[in-house]
Amino acid sequence: MDSNPSKSISLTVLGWVAMVLFIAIYIVELFPHHRPPVTVRWIEEHFGTSGLVALNIVVAAAFLVLLPFRRPTKNVWKSHGAFLAFVIALMTEMFGWPLFIFLLSPLLEIPTIAPDFFGVVGHWPTSVGTGLSILGVSLIGLGWRQIHDAEGLVTTGLYKYIRHPQYTGIFLFTLGWIMHWPTVVTLFLWPILISAYVWLARYEEGQALQEFGEAYRAYADRAKRFIPYVI
Repeated sequence: MDSNPSKSISLTVLGWVAMVLFIAIYIVELFPHHRPPVTVRWIEEHFGTSGLVALNIVVAAAFLVLLPFRRPTKNVWKSHGAFLAFVIALMTEMFGWPLFIFLLSPLLEIPTIAPDFFGVVGHWPTSVGTGLSILGVSLIGLGWRQIHDAEGLVTTGLYKYIRHPQYTGIFLFTLGWIMHWPTVVTLFLWPILISAYVWLARYEEGQALQEFGEAYRAYADRAKRFIPYVI
């Protein structure tokens, strides 16, 4: 954990503010509508498209500060990098950041999926996807509350049923966004992101086994890795 208490508190506040902002901006997407959410339109009108994209990237990236880990490793940063790559690709394509499109347009033409997709199936994937993303964000926050500053092996609450609820939260958050706005790039990046966090989960389990021994082995036999009673 961070040895600087004031820095840790500041990052924690940033993470919780990001969660509240995300829900406040996108909860309207749970309900059918024919225009961008009023919150999104307000941000774009006052800060422009670049401001809208930047805010979304910062908000989503801030969730990472609520993923506590005791021993920083290269695996942690690789996994977080995969998440950030997904978020940047999603937001720039979803809102059409002019600079990003300008830089890429001479190199390749990225086909769009979302407009045709929603034209065929309607709004329901957006509602379901937003619900999944909010559920994912909630798991990240609830997992943080349980494990932050915890001592010893945590096996209660969410951790009674799954060993990595926060990573499950990331899976649900990103899956929800794919349903909300499918793109070629994010569909390509999502399996990479999943693989990165599965790898990280296994790495952390190896560390926990070394630290807690048979107590962790018995816990792992009871609790699934990501999905209760499944896997």
